[in-house]
Amino acid sequence: MDFILVLANIEPKEGCQDSIIEVSKELIEESLLEEGNIDYQLLKPVDKDTLTFVEKWESLEALKKHMGSPHFLNFSEESGEFVKDMTIQVIGADELNL
Repeated sequence: MDFILVLANIEPKEGCQDSIIEVSKELIEESLLEEGNIDYQLLKPVDKDTLTFVEKWESLEALKKHMGSPHFLNFSEESGEFVKDMTIQVIGADELNL
């Protein structure tokens, strides 16, 4: 396994998408600095009122450490009132060099 991929899909409450984006800024900045982080992005589909975090981690241990970090816990607390639903996929992946 070359890396861990996380897809966290968020369905905001009505009118709360911008609030989630705003409270995500610190989470993204701090997560990119973490040991074991490869990439950390927030994507907004053009045709839906949803958001998707796409994260790449070197290992499951790095991801677990991230989930206990102050910035992750702070985001979870601050965004909770804006989120209608969230689904998270954690995928162990091997990179294909085509």
